[in-house]
Amino acid sequence: MADCEKEEALNLQVEFEWVLHEEVHSVLKQLHVILVECAHRFPVPLYHNEGKKQDKFVLTAAPEQLKCIVTLTGDSITHADINFKVQRQQQQIQRTSITQDYPWKIQQVQDAANHLQQAINHIDNVDSAYHFKTSDEVLHILGNILGALQRGRTSLVVPRKKPIDELMKSRNMKALSPNLPEDLAISFYIQSHKLIFVAYQLTNFQGTMKFDSCQAECSVPWLNEVLVLFTVALQLCQQLKDKISVFSQYKDFTVGSRSPSALSY
Repeated sequence: MADCEKEEALNLQVEFEWVLHEEVHSVLKQLHVILVECAHRFPVPLYHNEGKKQDKFVLTAAPEQLKCIVTLTGDSITHADINFKVQRQQQQIQRTSITQDYPWKIQQVQDAANHLQQAINHIDNVDSAYHFKTSDEVLHILGNILGALQRGRTSLVVPRKKPIDELMKSRNMKALSPNLPEDLAISFYIQSHKLIFVAYQLTNFQGTMKFDSCQAECSVPWLNEVLVLFTVALQLCQQLKDKISVFSQYKDFTVGSRSPSALSY
């Protein structure tokens, strides 16, 4: 029985060394390729990507409640013609626009790009000739990469929606031409692979401020591609982390020790 345990321990040691010396670097190289490909899909300067991408979209909500023609350049809306119905004493059309002089910044795009850059930097900081000695070393690096990727993906998938009063006081709202009346507000944000536009109207109901909203959305092709690459990278990184975690339970398990005493059960 002791001989079986000794052989198992030695086999685990050999596998551990192979994973640390070969598989970790192989996976990091694969991750780097995926993340650079993801960076090149972003419409902002990122990892040697010039980021000059420009797209035009039409967002509408039936029946003729809202129409918005948008030019999305990088992480900003550089032009938009906006029309939406307002429910007052009688229906009327409210018109405003965004111009290149005062673009509407969508911070989510830049936030996601920054987190992606951090993930790539964590990989770049690992010398390809470096020999890892413990599972903790690898888990630390993988934890940093996973954290950056999760934050980047979350930036696009789960938007931080501002309270209506904060939205109405924002710099973006003040840049509209012409300015909207005080009881109206608009918002642009990213959610998953979609650009979403919302128009709000505030009403005073028995002393309580409430708001009605109308929403339109459109699919943004590069966002879909970016999210797919984020997901593939996260899965690959998590798989390696799970594999390394199996070895991390052996606290004294270090490279170069072929003795079964290196294992503590």
